[in-house]
Amino acid sequence: MPVEILKRTIKTPILQIAPETDRLPEDMGDLARYISGKSGGLGEVVAALCEGLAEKGIECHLATLDLKRRFQTEDNMKEDSMDENQWHDFRDRTDPARIHLISSSFFDDLQSAYGGNVLLNAVEFQRQIINHVITTIRAKHEGRLILHSHDWIAGGAITAYAKSRNWPILHTVHNVHTGHTPVEMYAGVNIEALSPYLYFSRDNGKTCIDCQATAIKNASLVNFVGKKFLHEIIEDHFLDRPIMSYSIRQEVKEKFYQGSTLSIINAPSKRIYPEQCPYLVQPYGPEDEVLAAKQRNRVAFQRRTGLMVNPEAILLYWPSRLDPAQKGIELLEDIALKFVIEHGDVQIAVVADGISGDRSHEEIMGRIACASAGKITYQRFDESLSLLGYAAASDVFGASLYEPCGQIDQIGNLYGATATNRDTGGYHDKIGELEFKDDGFPCDEGNGFLFRDYDAGGLWYGLEKSVCFHRRPLEIRERQLIRIMKETRVNYDVEKMIDRYIGIYKKLNGGEPLA
Repeated sequence: MPVEILKRTIKTPILQIAPETDRLPEDMGDLARYISGKSGGLGEVVAALCEGLAEKGIECHLATLDLKRRFQTEDNMKEDSMDENQWHDFRDRTDPARIHLISSSFFDDLQSAYGGNVLLNAVEFQRQIINHVITTIRAKHEGRLILHSHDWIAGGAITAYAKSRNWPILHTVHNVHTGHTPVEMYAGVNIEALSPYLYFSRDNGKTCIDCQATAIKNASLVNFVGKKFLHEIIEDHFLDRPIMSYSIRQEVKEKFYQGSTLSIINAPSKRIYPEQCPYLVQPYGPEDEVLAAKQRNRVAFQRRTGLMVNPEAILLYWPSRLDPAQKGIELLEDIALKFVIEHGDVQIAVVADGISGDRSHEEIMGRIACASAGKITYQRFDESLSLLGYAAASDVFGASLYEPCGQIDQIGNLYGATATNRDTGGYHDKIGELEFKDDGFPCDEGNGFLFRDYDAGGLWYGLEKSVCFHRRPLEIRERQLIRIMKETRVNYDVEKMIDRYIGIYKKLNGGEPLA
């Protein structure tokens, strides 16, 4: 009788390297329920990938910063929260499993990877991943590993090290910011050996590593979270503004002409869908009476933020950070008060923080809100208030100069609101001009309104188009908004996003299965 020889299957693990994450699946280990440092779409995508890969039996690891102060702040909202001594004791006796927290006194007290001395944070993060995390994971899998780096902090020396050993790398460009980390700070890393794979720069008289350009240079494949933004880089848009360095633009072009770029649009987590969102006074889905539910949530939002209580008001909602370099907050400041005066049925709500400790735009929006007599509100970011704002909104809007992807339009559409923004990048990809049969068009299509010019007049024009729609009869609005909610669930399904990433990982694995 022939003897059947069973071969042991060696899995190829995926290592997600990211400065932030949203809530993680419990099967990644005991640390999962305590780790969340989300500050944007990047964190959601990382968490969704960790969860989706685990569900499909693919081994996924995550390396991220141990922002213990941030984690403890969020943990304090739980019944079994821990103080600092308990947290250290828990860390010391807990098997990290697939979550690799990079700890350092440099970022112990930070709320974000981008707080404090961000260059020092980046160097410490990269150094520990090179010296400890990567070797530990590879040793358990006979040298197999696929790296997926997110953002510039996860690039730099990490991707150079991986490239020097010919490991497959996927780098996702979530934004085109970079960090110039001084070479002299990389004690314990053999920079000389990595020099052929590094993109060097000069900053403040020092020799530095351009972390984003280095990551793009070394990646086997470079993923952009929006197709239009990739082409805007290739076609030399924004040359008159300091949006991205020459090095990044040139490295992107090199990868593009090599056929090594791709585009996977971010998809929002199903955890925040309005039918299951815990922060709404009335959850709802596309099968419900959407406008009635939104009115109830609008009243709750108005009461919580000090807006005049009016369930019939057209509520224009801005949930983007107050960033004058990208998001166009100064354009809103120019028109907000005049717009609500000239449009008596309109209210404007802003729920967002300033950037990098800059409180100037928070103060400006606060003064505008005070002068509006209950027609405008400004509130600092709070997750529960932000999601209630989506449920209350008639339209979710912004005024981006550029946008790699953006998610406020997707979330707004999921919550039965139209989306208004500038015709650029991710918003060009995702917002289609609203047209419907009642106006003589051949079919109902589109989900919002676009404007072209990056100025106050352009934003005014876009918002006026939205207001005109939201003055339509209820039955017209309800029909269109329900259609938009349904189409958004199909077009930006998180499972489809995960499947596309798995296809890329498989390609990087030489076509072999991952599980």
